[in-house]
Amino acid sequence: MTDPALHIPTLETDRLILRAPREADFAPFAAFYADGSASSSVGGPMEMREAWRRFTADMGHWAFKGFGWWTLDDGTGPIGTCGIHAPPSHEEPELGWLLFARGRGRGYATEAARAARDWWMESFQGGQPRLTSNILPGNTASEAVARRLGATPTRAPSHNPDAIAWLHQRAA
Repeated sequence: MTDPALHIPTLETDRLILRAPREADFAPFAAFYADGSASSSVGGPMEMREAWRRFTADMGHWAFKGFGWWTLDDGTGPIGTCGIHAPPSHEEPELGWLLFARGRGRGYATEAARAARDWWMESFQGGQPRLTSNILPGNTASEAVARRLGATPTRAPSHNPDAIAWLHQRAA
């Protein structure tokens, strides 16, 4: 039985479907975190048990906050995740993204993050604090995505003084 309060909207871009995670999506998610692709900037690497906790926490975020992480599907299956979370440690919501190896180098992160950001701005901007992406210096791929989205670097977030919070503005 599904709780009717848990509604995860589906977003579509030209090439992607941002959809609710499914249990079958866990295998590529866990493989990403297990194979060393997941640097410390996204909490990896991690064992399957911890990856399951992360995967289910991302789902649970939707129930508690009304927003969370989507699975990115290019029509052939999951290629990554993207979404917005606001755990108690964060002073403001954070837009994040990660791509599995087969999804990299095609502009999918920018496409997905733009859709998630625009959905956020339309759905929550009135009553929510600013939206940032917290990126470790030297993560040039994520810095490039943030720049393409028009975000600007501001300061270190209080929960991670090693990162830089990139502030997102409403799309023009």
